[in-house]
Amino acid sequence: MSEHHGHEPNTGCGRRIGLLIPSPNTVAETEFWRLAPAGLSVHSSRMPFFAERDAEPLETMASAVPRVLDEACTAEPDVIAYACTASSARPQPDRYQAHLSELAARPVFTAACALLDALRHWQATRIALLTPYPQAVNDKEKAFFAANGVQVMVDRSIIVDPAQQRLRHMCKVPPAVLLEQARDVVRTHAVDAIVLSCCDMRTLEVIAAIESATGKLVTSSNQALYWRTLQALALPPRAMNAGSLLA
Repeated sequence: MSEHHGHEPNTGCGRRIGLLIPSPNTVAETEFWRLAPAGLSVHSSRMPFFAERDAEPLETMASAVPRVLDEACTAEPDVIAYACTASSARPQPDRYQAHLSELAARPVFTAACALLDALRHWQATRIALLTPYPQAVNDKEKAFFAANGVQVMVDRSIIVDPAQQRLRHMCKVPPAVLLEQARDVVRTHAVDAIVLSCCDMRTLEVIAAIESATGKLVTSSNQALYWRTLQALALPPRAMNAGSLLA
């Protein structure tokens, strides 16, 4: 495993994050673990996502969220992070986040709302959007951002594996490709920030490099979601080599 990105030792104060992830996701847990300081633990619950079995796997997964959320609460987390951007980028995202918080009887933060919060923190209203999604999902996210005051100046659907068309194998997009694509989009488009959208796409190891290469602020689904949960825990959202948001 590459270098640890976490805080100084013993700053987590025995707190717990519950992490809800689609069942095929293999990235969100590892990135949260790498960021978490000693004393802050991360406990995962998986939302069933069967891309080959279900005609609408995101809808099927959404129907299971109340049950999975209930199960996650048995670990008694202080906050819960909902690590799926595509399914939380919906109309009235704050209302959906509040609904999940009510079900869980504790704060729940979604990846989509966390990205908006990060962009508002920077007062960034023009972005480049890089994703591992098929273009149809990109188009939905562009509409989501536009409805929330953020203009997507350019977007890239980065497909390196046919399974991505069914929202699988997002983790196969190499971080080096994200760096290459980011360099390319800023040459031709004026943006305030670059958003790397998808909780199953590896971004933590490349965010700082993209910021250095482009001179732009960069956030990703997992980075923003982690940042937002630490704010809720009243812990300093700091990590080494993980981008400006966590600097």
